Amino acid sequence: MYLSLITGGIIVSSSFLIAFVIFTFFFIITILMISRTFKRTRKSHQELTLQNRQLQNSLDEMERVNKNYLRIMRVMAHDLRNPLSGITGLATMLMVEDELSEDCKSMLKLIETTGLHSMEMINELLKTGLADENEQVVKQTLDLKSLLYDSVELLQFKARDKQQQILFEHNNEPVMAHVNHEKIWRVINNLIVNAIKFSYSGEIIKVGIKTASGRVLISVADNGIGIPADQKDTIFEMFTPAKKNGTNGEQPFGLGLSISKRIIELHNGNIWFENNTGKGTIFYIELPGLD
Repeated sequence: MYLSLITGGIIVSSSFLIAFVIFTFFFIITILMISRTFKRTRKSHQELTLQNRQLQNSLDEMERVNKNYLRIMRVMAHDLRNPLSGITGLATMLMVEDELSEDCKSMLKLIETTGLHSMEMINELLKTGLADENEQVVKQTLDLKSLLYDSVELLQFKARDKQQQILFEHNNEPVMAHVNHEKIWRVINNLIVNAIKFSYSGEIIKVGIKTASGRVLISVADNGIGIPADQKDTIFEMFTPAKKNGTNGEQPFGLGLSISKRIIELHNGNIWFENNTGKGTIFYIELPGLD
């Protein structure tokens, strides 16, 4: 019996020893796997840190190059205005000479028109496309309804040239907002001029303004050629491929809507368009209003 107890104790001790050895083996394997995983993770983290540092250096270099590029473009655009203005002025002066043939006058007229278009494009680029990103927008409290009325009245003559009419839809109450007069004036003028440009002779253009829930909503609706569905996502891009000639062959630059979008966003507003009923387009501007 005593021998049996000893034998049983040896068997139990052997079982514990085997279990301990197995546990130790798996424990060591687990530690090794954790250690290897940790080393791989640390190496990956080091590689990722290095890649992020290299990417940041590349971004800093790109930003530096881009700033130098913009600086050069500003200088070039600014310096190009003087010779273009001189060429345009000379062409205008020569066109009144009686000795010139009609063909020569036609060529001079083409030079004058091209020069004026080029000057307009450079001015637009200098105003916005190549503008300083840190430019501060100085705002004033203005009556947007009055600003819109003045813009409509000034552009009626341009609409009459195409036998068009601009209707201004509003109520008698002032519509106050905190905006930059010159920049918002440019946006409104651009939308109305576009409506004139892309509408056919004899059409009516509707300009409206109203307030709702502390916001100001301005609309410019035309009955023109409209915007195809496949171009709606690029219409606000600078030098957009969606640009097209007006109904009387007016030349586009692909800058106006891009400039307008940037100005409205600087005012914490939104600009978008929808298809008009039947034909044409309605552009909307939404701006924060004042109670």
